[in-house]
Amino acid sequence: MSSAAGWYRDPTGRYSIRYWDGQQWTATVNSGGANGQDPIPAEMQYVAPAPGTEAAVAQQPAQQPMTTVTQSSGSSGGTIVAVILSVVAVLLVLMVLLNQDTDSDTDTTEPPATTQPAEPPADE
Repeated sequence: MSSAAGWYRDPTGRYSIRYWDGQQWTATVNSGGANGQDPIPAEMQYVAPAPGTEAAVAQQPAQQPMTTVTQSSGSSGGTIVAVILSVVAVLLVLMVLLNQDTDSDTDTTEPPATTQPAEPPADE
């Protein structure tokens, strides 16, 4: 006896539900409301769903656009920007510190004024 086409509890246990087309399991899966694709192992492909495992879902996979579910470990672009900003900040701090050291080494006192010899008093 073949089960009717529809969504059933995923026999692999990897997803909440999987679509049975009436003859075999499809690669169409759903977890948390997001459809995706995941091929079922060949040995399970034609094993009919267990009675009572039908899910109450009105969607049909042929009518819904499929989204491949992938997991990402993070944004490398954001990390690169953070590293660049950190390097720029360190360089600015070093420039300020080096500029202060250079300024403190420079003698800013005025050189003594040169005096011109006084002219001898004029003879009257």
